[in-house]
Amino acid sequence: MKWERHGASIYKTARWKAIRQQAKRRDGFACVKCGSSQRLQVDHIKPLRSNPELAFDINNTQTLCGTCHSKKTRVECGHPELSPERQQWREFMRLSPPSTLSE
Repeated sequence: MKWERHGASIYKTARWKAIRQQAKRRDGFACVKCGSSQRLQVDHIKPLRSNPELAFDINNTQTLCGTCHSKKTRVECGHPELSPERQQWREFMRLSPPSTLSE
């Protein structure tokens, strides 16, 4: 069985693509949580799974970077937030250059 995200049929439409661009432009092409301009995604503030009538409502959208969007989705799905220690480790690993082995 192939897994498909809840709003897959919506995200393929030209209407969604236009709203997505409008939202990014409105938010200054930056994440509204952390200000990053990397890996931007447009998120539904009130999730589609429980609010399908808001699918194309631009007032129900926000621009998030991939990291902030993942955090929000984890909480929405019932997973606990990462502990500060775990988050610190994740940031350290993300920012650390790959090590090279010397022989």
